[in-house]
Amino acid sequence: MNLIKKILPCTSLIFFVYGLLPAFSQEILSGIQVNQSVQEKYRDAPYLKSGFTGMLELPFFDDFSESRVYPDPKRWSDRNVFINNDYPVNPVSIGVATFDAIDYTGALYEHASTWPFIADQLTSGPINLDYQPEDSIYLSFFYQPQGKGDEPQPHDSLRLEFYSPETEQWRVVWSVPGDTLHEFRLVMVPVLSTGYLREGFRFRFSNIASLADNRFNQGAMGNADHWHLDYVYLNKNRTHSDTIFRDVAFVRPLSSLLNNYESMPWKHFQFGRVAEMGSLLPVTYRNNDNVTRSISRQFSVTDIYENRTVHSFSGGSVNIGPSETHNYSPHLAYSFSGGNIDSALFKVKAWLSTDDFDNKGNDTLTYLQAFSNYFALDDGTAENGYGLYGGGTENARIAYKFTTYSSDSLRAINIYFNQSLDHISRQYFNIAVWDDNNGKPGNLIYSQEGARPVYEDGLNRFHTYHLDSPVHVSRVFYAGIIQTTPEFLNIGWDVNRDNSSRIFYNIRGEWINTSFKGSLMIRPVVGNPLSSSSGNNTREKAGIKIYPNPAASVLYIDLEPETEPGSVTYKLFNRLGQMVYQGTGYIHSIELSSFPPGIYFLQAQIGTTGIETKKILITQ
Repeated sequence: MNLIKKILPCTSLIFFVYGLLPAFSQEILSGIQVNQSVQEKYRDAPYLKSGFTGMLELPFFDDFSESRVYPDPKRWSDRNVFINNDYPVNPVSIGVATFDAIDYTGALYEHASTWPFIADQLTSGPINLDYQPEDSIYLSFFYQPQGKGDEPQPHDSLRLEFYSPETEQWRVVWSVPGDTLHEFRLVMVPVLSTGYLREGFRFRFSNIASLADNRFNQGAMGNADHWHLDYVYLNKNRTHSDTIFRDVAFVRPLSSLLNNYESMPWKHFQFGRVAEMGSLLPVTYRNNDNVTRSISRQFSVTDIYENRTVHSFSGGSVNIGPSETHNYSPHLAYSFSGGNIDSALFKVKAWLSTDDFDNKGNDTLTYLQAFSNYFALDDGTAENGYGLYGGGTENARIAYKFTTYSSDSLRAINIYFNQSLDHISRQYFNIAVWDDNNGKPGNLIYSQEGARPVYEDGLNRFHTYHLDSPVHVSRVFYAGIIQTTPEFLNIGWDVNRDNSSRIFYNIRGEWINTSFKGSLMIRPVVGNPLSSSSGNNTREKAGIKIYPNPAASVLYIDLEPETEPGSVTYKLFNRLGQMVYQGTGYIHSIELSSFPPGIYFLQAQIGTTGIETKKILITQ
């Protein structure tokens, strides 16, 4: 079975054995080879490159709800695992540490192979464990194989090691072989040996992984063998039956409040407000205690551009029984509105008021509801890659259905491609647009040759494929690609949003609805004529590129290769036209922490003639 791994969620997808049969054409999903979220964090947070310092005291606890991408450096000394909300199924609390085959830079491990190898490690900082055996110290944690990712094979494993300050050696004290998806399971491990009960004790988790042997389709070789860790707790005066956690926690993130789209053009939302504006704000939380707990629920919506709360309400108080999970969907009684013409951004927040002894990190959720110039059905994070592969796919087509709320001009199509082997990025395809034929793609109304997969940096990782001429769209249209080779192109696939009813492929002249549940990472861009931009990454001329946008603490600036660094002068203005920053020369970043949230404009004077102005949103 390991010749071709099942690199997709097995709970709802059928895997086709294709790797050794390249003559057969199929639609397939693969694991990703690069985690862009980790790559961005690695590049944008250099302060994390140093190791842990200091000595930790008991209790040690982390449910991974207060960090993102990398583990909390105050608790952990390395950062190989991926902290996220995307991969687990029914976690104990929001946020998990995911073990896979991708390192802390966001790429597959250099030593990754089809043979088992040591992949991710999660190592605690040194802990003061100067206690006696009768102090009864236990380490507990919850784990889950696969989740929404790849199923670890029986020869893969997750393991736990203890470090003895006395012998300066690591020893495996627990391990479990690869398995199919199951609920999170609790493990209790006692710390008994006096060799461990000293200052400087450490523990670490690691996974043994192996890549799929897709020798005929190397572009599909990618991330594999997912394990998810939650609720790591080390303390004294515990017993083997100490399995109760006095905590009420959110267990799922917030998502779009729109009925159909994750994000959509602001103008189209104005026309389609009634159809698109959801009336509910669903949240899910769990009582991990063994007694009934009373909580209250609060909600708010903040207009980020205006920096003001535009709606808030209470969800009231409620009792939640032991080990119960509640789904609560209050009526929102609000529809996004604002004075901006072309875009808007709102922060939706939900929080629980719980007992003082509760862990507070998992009691609050936030979500940014964005309105710009594109339609998005995905959440912006790829867990898999999608494509067509095999003999007969040289002219195969992939189409994605979108619905507009007014007539408009399609100007570009943003596509996110998972990075794969170099030769894949040299394969050409055609950008394509179709009209509608009774719920399926109809006539081909636009085709543009000469496109290739491009791997972008930056927070918004989509590459923008500009159309040579605008395409008039009204109501239903389909955006996608036409292949020119049988190579698997590896388009980003989001498993957390199911828009499978909108996805079609055509290999032999017939449009077929996909058999996989998820969303393609393809986003049509509409509206006024575009200069060269990629979503929220602004690349208006050959000159400078900025990211991320929105930005919270740091704005990064990249010069195009042909630009002379010494010839650039930067000025940052607030909405009142007041200059709040000025700099000259090669400036790689601008610290934003001293600027209030809101809209700003970065003006770059390039040489004596060229001026670029970019709108920037600074968030809290």
